Amino acid sequence: MIPPNAAEKRSLAQFIQAPILEEGFSSVYMRFTDQTAQELLALSRRPDPDDPEQPDQFVQEWASPAQTLGQGTSERILMDLLGDRSHPYFYARVQGLNLGAFQVIDDERVPEAFSVGAIRKVDSEVFGDIWCSFPTQASQARAAALREGVVKVLSYALDIRIHPDRSLEGRAEVQLESRSAQNRLIPFGLSRWLAVSGIEDDRGRRVAVVEDLLPKGSPAEARAYDQVDVVLPEPYPVGERFRLIFKYHGNVIADVGNGVLYVGARGSWYPNLGLGNPAVYDLTFHYPEKLTLVATGSRVEEKSSEGWSESRWRSDGVFRVAGFNLGPYISAERRAGKVQVKVYATREAESALEKRRAGAGTPPVIIPGPYGERPSILHAIPKLPPPLSPAALLDDIAEIASAAVEYFTSLFGPFPYPHLAVSQVPGNFGQGWPELVYLPTLSFLPKADRSELALNPKGGDPLGPVVVAHEVAHQWWGNLLGWDTYHDQWLSEGLASYAAALFLARQKDGDRQFRNLLHLYKEDMLAKTGEGKTIESGGPIWLGQRLSSSHDPEGYPNIVYKKACWVLHMLRGLMIDPKTGSDERFFRLLRDFVSRYQGQSVSTEDFIQHAAKYVTPESDLERNHKLDWFFNEWVYETGVPTYHLEAGVRELAANKYLVQGSIAQNDVPRDFEMLVPVVAIYAKDRRVTLGRVAVSENGARFKFTTTRKPSRVVIDDENLLAVVH
Repeated sequence: MIPPNAAEKRSLAQFIQAPILEEGFSSVYMRFTDQTAQELLALSRRPDPDDPEQPDQFVQEWASPAQTLGQGTSERILMDLLGDRSHPYFYARVQGLNLGAFQVIDDERVPEAFSVGAIRKVDSEVFGDIWCSFPTQASQARAAALREGVVKVLSYALDIRIHPDRSLEGRAEVQLESRSAQNRLIPFGLSRWLAVSGIEDDRGRRVAVVEDLLPKGSPAEARAYDQVDVVLPEPYPVGERFRLIFKYHGNVIADVGNGVLYVGARGSWYPNLGLGNPAVYDLTFHYPEKLTLVATGSRVEEKSSEGWSESRWRSDGVFRVAGFNLGPYISAERRAGKVQVKVYATREAESALEKRRAGAGTPPVIIPGPYGERPSILHAIPKLPPPLSPAALLDDIAEIASAAVEYFTSLFGPFPYPHLAVSQVPGNFGQGWPELVYLPTLSFLPKADRSELALNPKGGDPLGPVVVAHEVAHQWWGNLLGWDTYHDQWLSEGLASYAAALFLARQKDGDRQFRNLLHLYKEDMLAKTGEGKTIESGGPIWLGQRLSSSHDPEGYPNIVYKKACWVLHMLRGLMIDPKTGSDERFFRLLRDFVSRYQGQSVSTEDFIQHAAKYVTPESDLERNHKLDWFFNEWVYETGVPTYHLEAGVRELAANKYLVQGSIAQNDVPRDFEMLVPVVAIYAKDRRVTLGRVAVSENGARFKFTTTRKPSRVVIDDENLLAVVH
């Protein structure tokens, strides 16, 4: 197997140390709906009776393994058997002689039809490594239609009852539009912890669920995946609209101590066709009156009676996802222009954080004993701190969130929605969904507590204002503008990360904090893996989620969040006006991009073509009015250059000095070229950019004149992702 492009060859080589897959095998298990059966039968022969290796026990040996190996492919096989056979499927699990078990897939129903990968276990964690993935000629020709799927979702109407024991009972009415006149099977996302009681169509007919064919027992326990396969009574003509009504129940809400609730399955608490598909949402919730519930959308109705509350929420336009959060919250409110910002938190933190703090108490002091006697251990009298209280910083979080809304409005254009809710969620991660931000409990605690509990060995404050601003920025980058495929998700995460860094720069001592944050990101990317390679070399930004693998579990956040942040910072530098020092061109690029593509799912190519409109003469290295050279190196390729600078200063005349020297480049591909900023440093560490030097594999020489003699000349590595010597 030979990948069709250099990027996929490099990806394959990361896993098998070769750009081409050539492997012998001892056995192969195949499932298919294409012509493989006829091809195999045409080549088959009866065993020679004189052959010492007879396949007498073949069926007995493989009957049980075949059933196990078939898990995960049956739904795809059934899709073809019940519908359109013109987009076939081939799956092979190969037991390689040198590479172990791996799988080869050609699924003509998905844009990247061909893929090769393997399941690998590291310690106790299981990874699905994708060695390479790319379209076939047939799937590439139908890419747009394949991304659309067999149906399009138009709206969700959800009615959810949350019982005092936290169990959930739901009714979901999903309006759909057919995109295929032959297909009957529709895969819906739904948490494995939620069981389907029944499904009907809008004619009152019972709709079959594939899980009905599984062994009897709790359907939620029987399902191994967060998916429910629905079989329509008959296919619908293309363009015809119809509704499916789901009834389901289960528990995806946990009590994590001190009254704090954790709403799990945030992407699968209702039957859906995948995150990222725009639709209109109408959500109704019934829940115990002692709790407060907040959801995506605008609350259009709320009432309470006999210990129960009911609230109704509607999306402001189309959303790509819907969610909710609830707990014994108290709240604080601010306004950011016309936008209402409301923050919700509990009075106490989850039990796990309290236990974590108790375990991080003052360690005992060991006093050596005289003459080899046993040492004595002196235990400090513990000082019992007050309980952690997320609600104590409600006002602070409200100020930060509202300030972020105002600042990002000035950068990217109007806030997309009339209001924003920020709600506490247990754990150490955040999410920014339409009008609803999930913010980790740690972000609601004082910085001293965050430093103690986050246990961040490199310092910094990753769960402070940065995470608040990052999730607020997702209201533009991720919600107002979606991403086309997993290759393009870096636009959402990278732009949110850079927006958060820019917001940090506006805080007290912001310039230093901004530089420190980018420095930490650079350190993380240049850190070495167990194999002695840098994190950054794990793959280009363009590989998206595939970057997290058994080789580097944190590859995706390290590269897609942190390297993408640096790439955008360097792009901003390329667009600075060399005469005035203004970076308005870069921010105009972002505002215009939001205005041009709002409500759409954008691709990397869309962004590159848009950025070309703002190219400066100084950054037009290829003299074609494009920035392809920049994106090819930093988004589609790997590599962080090392630069060696030699520079000298010579007086030419009164108030005129010549700064000249050379820059050598290493550790990147031969065709790598970058505009390297050269800076003169004067008294009191004042820095003046002399210019940018185009450095390639042959290095570069430069000459600048200045009216004052600099104390030294450096490469500006504060604004360049590079190692400088």
